[in-house]
Amino acid sequence: MAENSEISRLNENFGLATILKELEDAVSNASRLPLSTKVLVDGDTVLDCVDRIYTALPEELKKAQKVLEHSDKLLENVEGQSQRILADAREQAEAMTQETEIYRMATERAEELTRKSEQASIEMRHESIRYCDDQLRRLEEAVREILDNLVKNREDLKQMKYYDYQPEPAAEEK
Repeated sequence: MAENSEISRLNENFGLATILKELEDAVSNASRLPLSTKVLVDGDTVLDCVDRIYTALPEELKKAQKVLEHSDKLLENVEGQSQRILADAREQAEAMTQETEIYRMATERAEELTRKSEQASIEMRHESIRYCDDQLRRLEEAVREILDNLVKNREDLKQMKYYDYQPEPAAEEK
């Protein structure tokens, strides 16, 4: 249930929700064939929705690229921040070299700060990569669900009685 609401939220963020809702309404409001789960859907309505989805997909992919670029900038920011932390740690260590004991303590502190900043940098990188992967996975699932629905709807349309309808020639043509 939470995953469906997440997909719904993702679709709204990517602007496909309206088109999908129209497609869903067309199927939901269609006449049902007796003793069957099949429905009679207005082909023009479905094809219009499919065309609009195909039109919207490049825009959705652009949005996914923006998410990826945002994560790249975030990663660069994290790396820059970790470099500043490392530089600060080194400066603190150099400033504390006045006496041997202070120098030893400063060296230990600098090493500890270095380890912590390197660990923080690794964790921040890991989290940003996981975030990007999660966003791309959600987008992939939403697009896959859309495509699966499109394939199913087209298969349903092909199963309809008049899909291959050929009008009989007029009596004068015989």
